[in-house]
Amino acid sequence: MQPMSLDEVRALCDHATYRNAEQIVAGNQLLHLARSETVLYAQVQGTKPYTVRIEASGGTLNAKCTCPAARFSKFCKHAIAVLIAWAQSPERFVYGEQTQAESPAAQPARRGKRAAKATVERTDLQSQSIDRTLKAVQELAERGLTGTQPAFLEQLKALAPNLEALKARRLKQALERLVQLIEQAHTNPVNEEQYTRALLRLWLTARALEEHFRERRPLPDEQLEEMLGRTWRDKDLQPRYNLRLLELGYENIQLPSGFRLDISHLMELDTGELLREIKIAPLHAPSREAQAFKPRRSEPLLATRAGIYPGYPPKRVKLYETLPLSEPRAELIAQALRHAYTEWQPLISHYLQRLLDPFAPRELPCLVRPQQIVWQEGQAWLADVQGTLLPLQVETTPTALARLNKEPASEMEALRWLPLDTLGIERLNFGVPRELALLRRSWLALFGYLEGEDEVRFRPISGLHEQGALPIVWGVQVRS
Repeated sequence: MQPMSLDEVRALCDHATYRNAEQIVAGNQLLHLARSETVLYAQVQGTKPYTVRIEASGGTLNAKCTCPAARFSKFCKHAIAVLIAWAQSPERFVYGEQTQAESPAAQPARRGKRAAKATVERTDLQSQSIDRTLKAVQELAERGLTGTQPAFLEQLKALAPNLEALKARRLKQALERLVQLIEQAHTNPVNEEQYTRALLRLWLTARALEEHFRERRPLPDEQLEEMLGRTWRDKDLQPRYNLRLLELGYENIQLPSGFRLDISHLMELDTGELLREIKIAPLHAPSREAQAFKPRRSEPLLATRAGIYPGYPPKRVKLYETLPLSEPRAELIAQALRHAYTEWQPLISHYLQRLLDPFAPRELPCLVRPQQIVWQEGQAWLADVQGTLLPLQVETTPTALARLNKEPASEMEALRWLPLDTLGIERLNFGVPRELALLRRSWLALFGYLEGEDEVRFRPISGLHEQGALPIVWGVQVRS
């Protein structure tokens, strides 16, 4: 796209449209500005988000916008706002990257041809985006951690939202982690090993995506899920039948991307396989049904028909048909306990082996059965049957410990006898610190995440006891 002046932009519309467009620009309603050689792309936050595409062809400009007004005018206020931004600040438009769909839907008669062209163009833009990320990594390697200038850091930050729009979510996460470490280095010393690991992970992820987009190398299904957030259809799922399932944990996780994950962590009692039933809900969904939390699976169940999603373990499951399990709950819990880890070394080895895959999730859900929970030098530990200690990730203060030693167990007795069907986020806030919920209770097993690279820790989210699973962490968690 050639540079433009504001006078040239004014000549494309009437005074009222131009004035409204100026207000859009002044209100910071323009998002994800991007460009290629001949096209400008942007998203405009109006009554709802609108996608704008402006193409220069044969000396003329052709604008398309998803707003209703674009049907009746050559340049709507959203398109004019994008051109004003192009005239005033062309550097805001990231080269070779795009945000949303390239154009509004074409007429049915021509849709196939335009869709094919859009797909090719999007793939080219994705390749260019990966190139820019790889060049940034090379420059970071040359400059070093302390040689990064503020302007270059801002360029890195500008890459992240466009990578998310291109669905390169794992690459975006790797880039944001590196940016975080660089910012920390300005005020506090940063572990060089952590920085090197983050830089390497960013490079490997970008190279894998480069091969996928440019060289058309197929990604394994689990990497498609992790790296590109692919949407799977029912026909893509592996059919499974008669799964005997027990819920080990339940979480509600809010993401910066504007979604909430409601997760039931399930164990298949015959094999010990861990599965996850997930509801993905927009935080600002228009309907109450979409905003509602997915209910817990507090009762053991038989999934007579289910589908397993591709991906890294624990895999996501879709339950089509279910029945309650008739076996006594105590017997089902005893079956789950037989699959729990009682020694930490095999578990840690499995986790470290997983970390060798740069694209695998950096945490490992697991059910552990500690011999006891001990406290040494201000740190809680899980001891296994061999006496090996695993650090327990809980936020414990001297005040909490004093309360643990002095207060009667009445609060925890309320947890002990609380019926499972009354569990809910709003009902479980007793003001009991997590340390009390964890250490007062005689749990049969703990469910949570093994995580960390410099030091492996166990982060509990729920505990298994004779009635079933009870949460240790309550409420909605905010995670990246």
